[in-house]
Amino acid sequence: MPGSLSLYLSIFPGILKAGDGKKKITVHAKQKHFDAILDAVQNIRYWHVDSRVIENTSGADPVPFERNANGDIEFVIKTPLEGEYAISIEYQRENRNPQKMTLFVYALKEDLFRLRPWKGDFHMHSTRSDGSQDPEYVAATCRKTGFDFMSLTDHRKYGPSLEARDFMAEFENDMLVVPGEEVHLPDNPVHIVNFGGKSSINELAYADEEKYRAAVKEYMKDQPSEYDDTVRFAVAASEWIFDRIRDAGGIGMFCHPYWRPQNHGSIQEGMVELLMEHNRFDVLEVFGGFYEKDAECNMLALSRWQEERAKGKKIPVAGISDSHDCDGDLAGWYYTVVLAEKLEFDSLAEAIRDERSVAVHWIPGHAPIAAGTFRLTKFIYFLLREYYPQHDALCAVEGDILRRYLAGEEPEAKEILKFRKGAVGRFMEQFWEHEVK
Repeated sequence: MPGSLSLYLSIFPGILKAGDGKKKITVHAKQKHFDAILDAVQNIRYWHVDSRVIENTSGADPVPFERNANGDIEFVIKTPLEGEYAISIEYQRENRNPQKMTLFVYALKEDLFRLRPWKGDFHMHSTRSDGSQDPEYVAATCRKTGFDFMSLTDHRKYGPSLEARDFMAEFENDMLVVPGEEVHLPDNPVHIVNFGGKSSINELAYADEEKYRAAVKEYMKDQPSEYDDTVRFAVAASEWIFDRIRDAGGIGMFCHPYWRPQNHGSIQEGMVELLMEHNRFDVLEVFGGFYEKDAECNMLALSRWQEERAKGKKIPVAGISDSHDCDGDLAGWYYTVVLAEKLEFDSLAEAIRDERSVAVHWIPGHAPIAAGTFRLTKFIYFLLREYYPQHDALCAVEGDILRRYLAGEEPEAKEILKFRKGAVGRFMEQFWEHEVK
């Protein structure tokens, strides 16, 4: 619930299946002082937000409700259409004027209803390259930040991501740690992330640089002759990398196409043009780890993505922090929500390739900006308001325990996390509908 209502009330399920079935809704007072408000409820009305103009909201018919033995309010609604539904709860306490509070739920068609939203970051750095914290600490902090999955992608190094994965495997927790690396190969300024590949592309290339250059030379034959050799080589090398990441079972991400360090482009526009035209990468970073003063770098990437999609191209999107300091300003500002069946790499990868990802750009003090297909983006905005505050709070407890363990302050961390295992999953499933027969 937006604002402070979520501190006092919960409504579940929050995600419903669009259709003709009846849905039982429960409103629960999380704090005792809200019991008096539930006692004073007089009417409950609801409507599909996109189907009722504001002048007619008061005309929504009231629905029957009851107070169960636990003190919760229960009622039944129907959600025939996909989208957001507003639930107005009218109450009047003794000697006070009538008041209203509005809660929200969301209905999804079957194809999205069967999926779950997984939030994460797959471009981060540690002390193994130029980051500020060790791999274990970065992983623990990702959980504290509210992530369901993460990948450590140090420059030219695949091993640190395995350190993060192995550390988290020691604990019974529900965050997925995916292997990865940032790929930097000779004479190619394009930054590329290998997310989830089963082997290192850096190691493959540097183990036999002559073979790598010969392979890139072959790829150059497919590059237009009107571009200079610097552009043609970089694009060819990038496409060789994308193909090798795919061979390794991973997702290849074209990173920050409009990064402008020291007022210079990190790569030439010709490289961007050809990479976009050939579209060999799996996912495009539309939102990356830039400070507010550099926000135009993300807005340019977003605009370019919109323009390319208008041409009919299928280009999945990602938001990533590129964090070099997981306790720093950029931590948690940029991330990706993936709609997938399971919190497993193969399921996430399939979803990303199918454009079931939404990039989120949320600088503190500003409204969130989400980018993806319209249908998914609309749903993600609902989740940002109604689902993630509670989800993130549960994750934060686990991440804090892990960080205290690393500081030597929580020796019982494994036992505590074993007891808490599944807490986020239980909340997620409670948030999804169970139909009334």
